[in-house]
Amino acid sequence: MPESLIFTDRPRHLPGRHPLRWLPVVALVAAMLLLILSGSGRELFVALNGAVKEQPELFWSCVTLMGSGAGTYALLAPTLVRFPRLMAAALFTGIFGAAYTHLLKPLVHAARPAAVLAPNQIHVIGEVLTSNSFPSGHSVTAFAFASTLIFFSRRPWQVALIALPAACLIAFSRIAVGAHWPIDVLAGALGGWISGMAGEALSRHWHNWEARGWRIFFGIAMTGLGIGLYLSDQGYPLALPLQNALAALAFLGGLVAIALSGRRRRDLL
Repeated sequence: MPESLIFTDRPRHLPGRHPLRWLPVVALVAAMLLLILSGSGRELFVALNGAVKEQPELFWSCVTLMGSGAGTYALLAPTLVRFPRLMAAALFTGIFGAAYTHLLKPLVHAARPAAVLAPNQIHVIGEVLTSNSFPSGHSVTAFAFASTLIFFSRRPWQVALIALPAACLIAFSRIAVGAHWPIDVLAGALGGWISGMAGEALSRHWHNWEARGWRIFFGIAMTGLGIGLYLSDQGYPLALPLQNALAALAFLGGLVAIALSGRRRRDLL
């Protein structure tokens, strides 16, 4: 399906009662309540984490890397020239998602599985994390990105068939690598989904993204993100080739966006 038939910079608004808006919210809240009432969070983590420990660590390292903020934003690099509003929506989404994550983590101050469970009860991939477990930031990012893509697109249902399973896999990877409890993942997914809806909605009322100056800014920011991603330690050495590839994608995509920022957007469509 051609990209131009999937995405558009023209404002599109799904009705407030559209099922795609609230079905994930209802499902995530119901799952959180069920988990809390059953009190089975620890047992569920041990079962899920143990069930996938025989699978390749390379796979889970790469999947969880895609939930990092830098890794996710790098995927937007090819869209900067034709769809700058998607980057604007992602920036707003990122602000909402970061506020949600970093306000809750110090308030809840929950210990991670590696700090609670015995070594024989948990399989950890990558860096061993012990504090600030709630909510899962990678889950926030994954569902925020999925929500932004879905509500930005002309065909939200079709995009949802890809974006939602991908977001679920990234969120589940936080259990697979031993970094988060199931309740962290569910809460992160909920906050990310709502952040994505809010960010995309705000981008429809802020049209500065159309200006050349902002498109240059997006390009510069993307090149900087590429450099930062290349130099950073994401905590998953097995995923380093993927990390470097995403860094190159962001860097080159940013350069292309800067180079083409002077052209009229209608000539690029």
